[in-house]
Amino acid sequence: MKNLLAILVFAMVLGCGSDDSNNAGGTGGNTGGTGGQDFSADPPLVIGSEERPAEVDIPTDYDPTVSHPLLMVLHGFGPFTGRIQAGFLGILNVVDEKDLVVLLPDGTLNEDGNRFWNATEACCDPSDTVDDVGYLSGLIEEAKQTYNIDPNRVYLMGHSNGGFMSLRMACEASELITAIVSLAGSTFEDPADCQPATVPVSVLAVHGTADETIAYEGVDGRFPGAVETAERFASAGGCDTDSPTDEGFVDLVPDLEGAETDKVAYSTGCDEGIDGGLWTINDGVHIPVFSADFADMTTDWLLRHSR
Repeated sequence: MKNLLAILVFAMVLGCGSDDSNNAGGTGGNTGGTGGQDFSADPPLVIGSEERPAEVDIPTDYDPTVSHPLLMVLHGFGPFTGRIQAGFLGILNVVDEKDLVVLLPDGTLNEDGNRFWNATEACCDPSDTVDDVGYLSGLIEEAKQTYNIDPNRVYLMGHSNGGFMSLRMACEASELITAIVSLAGSTFEDPADCQPATVPVSVLAVHGTADETIAYEGVDGRFPGAVETAERFASAGGCDTDSPTDEGFVDLVPDLEGAETDKVAYSTGCDEGIDGGLWTINDGVHIPVFSADFADMTTDWLLRHSR
C-alpha cells in the first residue's frame, strides 16, 4: 500500500514537470563546453545503450553554444524511474530556471519488478552483479559529448538506494563529480571501502529522523547514520567537522509543523571549493512530500559548487 501511494503521488507531481522541447535559444552562462566541439541545437533526449537507455531533459531554450550544469537524478529502490523521481522532487520544474541538463537513468529491473542500484552491501544488489559505477560514469561521459556540459559543474541527487549510489560514485568516480545531494541515503559501513576517491566531492546529506526504512541513526554492521555520513565526506574534503555552522531552520515539508528542517554546514578549514552539509528533517519520514522550496534550495546548494 505504501508503494502504491508513493507511485500515485509521484505520478501526480510528475504531471507538473517541464516538457522535453528543445528549441534553440539563449539563456546566458559560460561558453566553452568540454572540448571546444560543436554541439547540436536539436540533440537526442535519450542516451546510453539499447539495453539501458537514459532519458534527458534540457532547457526549453537550450543553447548549444553555452555550457550547462549537468544533474543526474537517481531513483530509490522500487518500481520507480529516474523521471518519476525527478518529478516527485520537483527537479523537472526548475530545468529552465536553473538552465540544467538533467540526466534520468534507471536502475536494473529485478525479478520482482523493482529497480535497484548496486551501491553497497546494504543496498541494494546482494548478488553484486551490476557495474553501476561504470554505467553511470559512461552516461556522464556520453552526456558531455552530446550536450554542451560544463565538466566543472556535474552533480548527482539520489533518494534512498539512489542516495547510496550517489555516494558510491563520490567514492569511486570522484573525478567526474562536483557535488552531491543524498536524500535518505548512506554510504559503506567500513570507511576503507570508500575507494579509490581521487578528489574530494562536496556532499549534502538530507535525512528524516522518523525514517523507518533507512534509519537516521544508521544500523550497526550495515550502514552509518546521517551525521557520520555527512561528516565522513566533509572530513575527506579537509573540513573541520568539530566546528559545524548552525544555519538555522527551514520549512521544506508542508505537512510537518513549523520550520522542521535543521541545517548544519561544514565549511571551516575545507579544501578550496569544498564543503559539506547535513539537513535534518525533524519527524521526517523516508518519502517526505516536499514543497517547491526543496528543489530550489537543493539545486542552489549544488550550483554554488564548481571546480
